[in-house]
Amino acid sequence: MSSAALKRIPDWVWWSLCPVFGALAIAYAGYKTKTDRWMQIGGGMGAVVFLASWAGWSGLVFLAIPIQFGLAMNIKNPYLVKIAPRGAILPSDRQTAQLIAEVRGKVDINKCTKDDLVHILGLPIAYSNNIEAIKAEGYMFTHIEELTSLADVPEKYCQAIEPMVVFNYYEKDDDPIDWQRLNILPRSELIELGLDPDSATVICNERQLHGAYRSLVEVKRRTGLPIALYKHLI
Repeated sequence: MSSAALKRIPDWVWWSLCPVFGALAIAYAGYKTKTDRWMQIGGGMGAVVFLASWAGWSGLVFLAIPIQFGLAMNIKNPYLVKIAPRGAILPSDRQTAQLIAEVRGKVDINKCTKDDLVHILGLPIAYSNNIEAIKAEGYMFTHIEELTSLADVPEKYCQAIEPMVVFNYYEKDDDPIDWQRLNILPRSELIELGLDPDSATVICNERQLHGAYRSLVEVKRRTGLPIALYKHLI
């Protein structure tokens, strides 16, 4: 299920249209999600409107109705995210991802599990496997573009999940090394950089026969060589 789940309107939202006691619908949403701020707003507004009704200020009572409904609609989506089971609402677009991140926090790509990649970020299992394969080799991702260039994750997925992800626990090299050198350097230079001759031959022959590598995980898949062999080059 994706952002379509956020189109549902809970019953309590309609209760907010009730005169006098409608603000208690907001307090109810706070109670259900254990959100103190919503309980305080709903309870406080409910008390003010009740006193206004008791004092005969009917104008204020009816003025409060659209305000109550507006507040209810404003917290509807955060409410739905808070009560949704794990994996029920996935980030199919950036707006939904931003909302989920605000309510449930962000996902650290370098520390999360494959289950998190599939059931929280909504990535297909094939791309989650790619990410896990590279992490298993000891590589740490540093930015969203690397999910495409290293793990072959399509850009449309990266754009959707970007507000939800962080890349912690990595060291930034003052002289960054680009994996694309595996597409560029001749066999002799790869060997000079510490790659064993047999592996350098396999990498160069494969790219000559079938074209440049699109991602780091594709290098591993096409050559059959573990990333650990050429980790120092990337």
